[in-house]
Amino acid sequence: MDNIKGILFDMDGTVLDSEALFEESQILLLKEYGITASSEDFEEFRGMSYKDFYSTFMSKFNISGDIENIREKIRTYLHKLMETKLRFIDGFEDFYNTHIKNTDLKVGLVTNTTRLSYQKIQSCINIDDYFNYVQTVTESREPKPSPQAFLQAMESLSINEKNTLIIEDSKTGLLSASATKAKVIGITTSLNEVQIKRINKNIIIANSYNDISTYFKNNY
Repeated sequence: MDNIKGILFDMDGTVLDSEALFEESQILLLKEYGITASSEDFEEFRGMSYKDFYSTFMSKFNISGDIENIREKIRTYLHKLMETKLRFIDGFEDFYNTHIKNTDLKVGLVTNTTRLSYQKIQSCINIDDYFNYVQTVTESREPKPSPQAFLQAMESLSINEKNTLIIEDSKTGLLSASATKAKVIGITTSLNEVQIKRINKNIIIANSYNDISTYFKNNY
């Protein structure tokens, strides 16, 4: 690992298999308003900061009312779902134990999720076993897709763009990561290879953590 000193992970869709839970909570909210939606209707929201999400969501589905009320309803649905359905992405734990545990690599989690929601996640799954540096959107100077989200984390961990690897899945996150000079892996849990390459042709494609593990074995 001569030229990689740190790895920054996105959370939802990269470490946690949680994107479907976000969608399910949105579907439950929409049912209150008599609106039916499918998974494709939520693609544009993946990785989006709450600062942009709620106004965009309400506009798309023509929902009127108080944003904070809608936010509280969706969050209540989401937190209830997390209690029984939250899981790690397949292969993440094995990858961590094989390539990161007991190394000198600095590891961080950078998410557009709020600190409040992250605290709920901590109570539902053992995420603290893997990350001692966590930067939520609450602490970020600027949310993704701004590169500042990842640059701030690098600064905090005393690493730089040239010796950092970022693992991401969503358009919002990959735009943020690609705007830095770090090496970026895009895992196809939210987007396919063509969609990822449209964001930036230099992104390394991984269809699973097995692919990321193979990349590590071949390059480090």
